[in-house]
Amino acid sequence: MAENTPSACVKIAACICGKDGVLSRVEELTLFEVLKEQFPSFKAEAFEEALTQFFDSNDQIEEYLSLIDDQSLREFTLKLAEVSAGADGLNVKENIALEKAYLIWGMKHHA
Repeated sequence: MAENTPSACVKIAACICGKDGVLSRVEELTLFEVLKEQFPSFKAEAFEEALTQFFDSNDQIEEYLSLIDDQSLREFTLKLAEVSAGADGLNVKENIALEKAYLIWGMKHHA
């Protein structure tokens, strides 16, 4: 069931970032900074709670992607994931989860 919330964006982006092996502190900080630009009222506590829910879950990328059905929020979430995943210097073009998200949502990757 779709949530269309900033917390859903966090979970999806964390899942994509983590697919390269680890969700680094740099990725987390970038994720929060970009999220705050879009949702200024989103608090650090809510961000930490979304990350905790992500780490406590066994959900896969497909389950996370079902949390958002709003097209503009999907576009933002993929941008969020891409910027965050690249924050630690790894090549996002090699992130299979990001490519999978674009495919599942039927969107064209502009990288």
